[in-house]
Amino acid sequence: MKISLGILFISAFITLQLKAQTGIGTTAPVNKFEVVATAADPTTSGSLANGNLRLGASSGSHVLDFGLSSTPTYAWLQARLKSNYGTNYSLVLNPNGGSVGIGNTSPSSTLTIGNETGTIGGDILLNPTTTQYEGGQIVFKRSRIGSTVDWTIDQYGTTSSNARFRIFNGASETNGIAILENGKIGMGTSSPTTLLHLHNENVFSGSDDPGLNTVPSIYLYNSNSASTSAHSIMALRTNGNNGGNPYLSFDIRGIQGYSLGIDNADGDKFKLHTNWNLNGSNTPALTFTTDGKMGIGTASPGRKLHIQNSDNTTLYVESSTSDNNGMVIFNANTDQNWNNNYHEFLMFQKQGNTIGQVVAANNGAGVTYNTTSDYRLKTDLKDFGGLDVVNKIKTYDFAWKTNNSRMHGVMAHELQEILPYAVTGKKDSVDINGKLITQGVDYGRITPVLVKAIQEQDHKINQLVKEKIELQEIILDMQRRLLKLENNNK
Repeated sequence: MKISLGILFISAFITLQLKAQTGIGTTAPVNKFEVVATAADPTTSGSLANGNLRLGASSGSHVLDFGLSSTPTYAWLQARLKSNYGTNYSLVLNPNGGSVGIGNTSPSSTLTIGNETGTIGGDILLNPTTTQYEGGQIVFKRSRIGSTVDWTIDQYGTTSSNARFRIFNGASETNGIAILENGKIGMGTSSPTTLLHLHNENVFSGSDDPGLNTVPSIYLYNSNSASTSAHSIMALRTNGNNGGNPYLSFDIRGIQGYSLGIDNADGDKFKLHTNWNLNGSNTPALTFTTDGKMGIGTASPGRKLHIQNSDNTTLYVESSTSDNNGMVIFNANTDQNWNNNYHEFLMFQKQGNTIGQVVAANNGAGVTYNTTSDYRLKTDLKDFGGLDVVNKIKTYDFAWKTNNSRMHGVMAHELQEILPYAVTGKKDSVDINGKLITQGVDYGRITPVLVKAIQEQDHKINQLVKEKIELQEIILDMQRRLLKLENNNK
């Protein structure tokens, strides 16, 4: 009876057909071996029958179940504890080596997904981990030699404002890159506030070569030394005349900022501002125009170099060498128009009107120092006594305190009482630090007085010569008369 029941059971579930195909749960197997059972999703608890096929060990407690889903259409396999489906085990493919392909019949790596023609995609979807704020995650283990930390790629965020994609090593995400959902990228910071935000806390140490030092946040280096076109470029660009300003900003937080870039709204001038945001409401410290003019203290230079300043001193030139070969050199490097004295090396102006010049003279053999003397600028012409003025000027043979060298000259404050326009400054002036503010004398301004004095002296000399001649004529006439009387008395 037992044999008969066994035969009936086998004949009900296993059909041996002419082609030696075997079926379990079907009388018409399609493949060599086919198992047909009720579809079921993998359960996560209990130990009742679940799935279509099981592999188990005679002495082990773990099993590998195969099944077909009952809801979405998918097949599944699950390694788990056969007495409790809530305990899952690892599933290992090719534990001894070899490649695995998904959608690929000739995998070229440990895991190859999709085919080369693209008809089967190579997509991977990583769902969130069980940790509350972490999304999908990949960990790259460190190399066996050299590396000291593992690298992690994941998604993390406690709120929508700080949710970010991360690439970092070790335990700190500041050792890598963070990308917020709004596209802002942070390196060294998990909360970038700009499109690219670099943050470090490096301290300068070691080599002065930026390539060998930890200080630079950005280091661009083109190692190609064989081509003059092997440039190292950082490009800043905005779009069109109605766009913004491409510029660099330098800022000591809460203290001082500088900015350097192109002012799109002001004729595309290149400017250096003493504020961090290229603020056009302030006058730039330095301006370059598109036609090559440079302005210091002005945004509208009218010459190749235009300096504008409200301080007492606009240009200060200092040399520390022991042998100055011209602290300032003006070279008219041309052979044209020297005979016309067209070359003005220096021009002095008041509100755009020339008041003095240093110009070439004698066909370029020398220079003349001119001050304005045009008749059209003068009125109320008066005569004066040159000798009277000259006689009031005290002159001295004196020694300079700095080196005891001797000269002839005047005391500025004494001359100021007589010719105030020839003297600058005030007697005994000092600055707030007690440093002397010295007076100066323009000896050239005494020249008209000297000319006048010489003219007066010449007039007197000529008068004296005339009187002398007249006296000589009288004396000669008297001598002739005396001689005639003497001759008559003989």
